[in-house]
Amino acid sequence: MLESFVQEETFRWSDVDAMGVVNNAVFLTLFEQARYGYFSSLGVMSAESFPFVLGSTSARFESPGRSGMRVQISARVLRLGNKSLDMVYTVHCEGTQLATGTATLVWVDARLASITIPDAVRTAIAAREGIPARG
Repeated sequence: MLESFVQEETFRWSDVDAMGVVNNAVFLTLFEQARYGYFSSLGVMSAESFPFVLGSTSARFESPGRSGMRVQISARVLRLGNKSLDMVYTVHCEGTQLATGTATLVWVDARLASITIPDAVRTAIAAREGIPARG
C-alpha cells in the first residue's frame, strides 16, 4: 500500500449502482479527494486556490466496493517535472485493493497557462516523498 498520504472515506448508499456495486466514477472522486487532501496538508492548496489542472487521469478497478465500506485512499507523487507531476493512488478496504489510479497535474497561473512548479511546492513534495526536488 502507498504510504505518503492516506485518508479514509466511507462508501455511501448513493455511491452504489443497481447491482449493489460502487459506481466506477466514485473512485475518480476518491482520487480527487485524496489529491486535495495531499496538497492541502502541504499548505499549497485551499478551497480558494487551485494551483494546477488535471492533464490526464486513469483508473483500474480490481475488486467491487459496497455501500458502508470504510476505505483508505493513498496518494503519492512519483514524478516531479518542471511544470507537471505524476501521482498514483490506491483504494483499499481491510487489505483488499479495490482500485488504482494515476493522474498528471499541470501547474498553471490565473490565466491557466502552464508555469514552473514553485520551488516551495517542489521542496515540500520532495521532502514528503523522498524524491529529488529537481529531475
